[in-house]
Amino acid sequence: LFHTRGRWPILSAHRTCDHRGCLLAPSMKGDDSDSGDFEKVELTDYDEGGYGEDEAKCNGSKRPLITAILVTTVFALTASFFVRNSEGVPLAATYNLPLAAYPGVRDPWRQCSGGGRPERYTDRLHMSFLMLTMEDIAHADLWLEFFKHAPAGSYSAYVHCKFPEKCSANFKKTGLDRIFKIVPAVYNAWCQDLLSPMIQLLRFALPDTAVYRLPSKFIFVSSAHLPMKPFSVMRAELGKHPETSEFCMYPTMFWDWLKADPSTVRVTANQWSILTRQDAETLVQRMPVPSEGSPIKVPAISNMTWDDFDNHHCIDEAAVFVTIFGVTKNVSESGEVPKNFYPGIGEVNVWEPREQGCCRTWEYLSIHTTDEEDEARIQWFAEKSTMATTLLALRKAADSQLVAPITHCDVGCEIVWQINDLGPEGQRILRESPFLFARKVAANATLTGFARRVLG
Repeated sequence: LFHTRGRWPILSAHRTCDHRGCLLAPSMKGDDSDSGDFEKVELTDYDEGGYGEDEAKCNGSKRPLITAILVTTVFALTASFFVRNSEGVPLAATYNLPLAAYPGVRDPWRQCSGGGRPERYTDRLHMSFLMLTMEDIAHADLWLEFFKHAPAGSYSAYVHCKFPEKCSANFKKTGLDRIFKIVPAVYNAWCQDLLSPMIQLLRFALPDTAVYRLPSKFIFVSSAHLPMKPFSVMRAELGKHPETSEFCMYPTMFWDWLKADPSTVRVTANQWSILTRQDAETLVQRMPVPSEGSPIKVPAISNMTWDDFDNHHCIDEAAVFVTIFGVTKNVSESGEVPKNFYPGIGEVNVWEPREQGCCRTWEYLSIHTTDEEDEARIQWFAEKSTMATTLLALRKAADSQLVAPITHCDVGCEIVWQINDLGPEGQRILRESPFLFARKVAANATLTGFARRVLG
């Protein structure tokens, strides 16, 4: 079965069928002029006028297919209970996987459908990877493996380095110079301004990728990221809604409130967003050109300046969404909670105690108070958060090691969980999770078999 633009063609040895009828030869082509990445296949068009004697032959091929689907489904369900780990415990019970253990958890894959913009599935999505790093990219061999089987023209990759000369030398040693294009460095400082490098990356990626004339998505990642899906799976998933930008929004208690009017708020979201071309162009047009010597100044939104808000977050977390979509109201004039709907994003709930939106990167970070309160927060979030249930599953994996260093206490202590080792069970958890990436992965993390289990 091949999923092509919402249709499920049924492939037999001599005929190809879907809900409209039969093709005269095995083909991937429907009523669209483009044929995906299968240019070498000899394509034929649908016979719109009726299918004649071939229709009966073609319909006959559906019976073995239905049998195969039923057998496969039964086998998959049975395997989930009988496949066991090294200790003899069923994997389904050992992993305590998200969504299975907590029926009430929202599935991030289903929050990524957006709305308000006409769109359809595309198998020709162009993905632009926009990376931020200091002087190198960890686990270069795995990134090379990830891009190894990517079709020509299906991706581009750019990197902003704090020390570009070191990046250039390191990339030549590992072969990443064949994948990533280094952009000129601009001002960058943790929390104060990582927005400038993000805008710089977009300024180079947008014109370069326009020549492909394909639906595009611009994906922000860091050197501490690793892909948790093969390239083809990631491209197919992001191609489901090519006109939807994807933000993993923080709980609303951490949003920034307008000092003069608390009913007006500024959405804050994880830095690792994924933008459509339309939204990326809007962001670049509204932002000043980054400079090498000074931090970027975020323009006023609806006559509200950056300092008019209670700024609780780093600029890269608070400036992107509001610059593209504007501010949000948490109380309407009638005193009711409004439905804030954004084109390509969908509805945003202004009273959501856990993360919302489309979370493509697994990254668990939280504030730190005491060890007991930190653990209590994880357990509380796990009741409704796939991010937290995945953390619990990874902590249970005996062959994996996660640590939670306490950092940045000069601006309010925070915890960002870090993967130090990821064995077969941990790799399987993330490969089967809804997330496309994971962060933070330590530069010296042990990842034996990762290329085969996760990227294969």
